[in-house]
Amino acid sequence: MNLLVDIGNTRVKWGLARDGVLADTGAIWREGSPDWTSALPQADIRAIYVATVAHDSALEALTGFARRSGLALHRVTSQARSGDLVNGYAEPERLGVDRWMACIAAQARGQGTVLVADVGTALTLDWVDADGAHGGGLIAPGVNSMRVALRRATQLRPTHTPDEHAWLARDTDSAIAAGTLRCAIALLDAAAAELLPERLLLTGGEATLVAPRLARPWQVAPHLVLEGLAVHAERASRAGHVVAERSE
Repeated sequence: MNLLVDIGNTRVKWGLARDGVLADTGAIWREGSPDWTSALPQADIRAIYVATVAHDSALEALTGFARRSGLALHRVTSQARSGDLVNGYAEPERLGVDRWMACIAAQARGQGTVLVADVGTALTLDWVDADGAHGGGLIAPGVNSMRVALRRATQLRPTHTPDEHAWLARDTDSAIAAGTLRCAIALLDAAAAELLPERLLLTGGEATLVAPRLARPWQVAPHLVLEGLAVHAERASRAGHVVAERSE
């Protein structure tokens, strides 16, 4: 069984996969938890595959965990191609590895054009056409990142975040909450309306916040990056080697 680790900016998601299929998942908050690797599963692990967009210190912690456990650690990077999926970046390695893993999973899930949105610290969009060509994407701040940026750039200091997000708020806290959320919703709705994909996939820590308010139904896939890691690890295993990855 492979241990899959998706190290994000604030959280670590892990998954156990056999034959390219996720069997179990979990999440760990890294902030304030220097020994976060102690919460990772250790039994019956064959190898570790990690995709990280975080500071190198997080990878160093995982490297130490792998060394103590006697496990091979494979750091996954974005490649020019994975199966029928072709990376659209002129420099494929510069596409965020979390976005690349999400595209691998999106293509493996079904046929037809697909728009993949990851809404977390950053809000990213990626397009994959029916033939597996990655058509590029965009990056914007996530909802909470917009709120943090607003606090830093102004004297606005909201004391709470309302649960309801009306269009026309009658207090400053509600106005900030509504405005930042509506920005994310407007971006996703516009992309879906103008690009007209056959499938819409939504993942990330803020997916459940925006999903109920979107004009078109998006399929929420909370473990999309881990799913991509599982597919990638299985392909590497079948190939008998790990292509262009760095073993720590």
